[in-house]
Amino acid sequence: MRRVFWLSVGAAAGYYAARKGSEAVEQARERGLVGNVTLAASTASKVATTASRATMAVGEAVGSRARTRTGGQPVDATGQAPAPTAPPTAPTSSTREARP
Repeated sequence: MRRVFWLSVGAAAGYYAARKGSEAVEQARERGLVGNVTLAASTASKVATTASRATMAVGEAVGSRARTRTGGQPVDATGQAPAPTAPPTAPTSSTREARP
């Protein structure tokens, strides 16, 4: 009985997809080449904008969590506070090579 149920669900889904596909093809024919290219470009732009905003939101959330964890100190790309570095030292005469 389960197989008959899922067979009928699959058949209904296939019929629905075929109808929607036929409608999409008809709309594409009505729009023509320029309309289809314009639609594709605007859709790609919307997807890129959404992805950019999502990436920024995730980056801000990670940065906020990292700053909270490090007590407000700046963090590097891995979310860790940078290790303290020694101040640069001037070269001494013993490190210079002698010229012939």
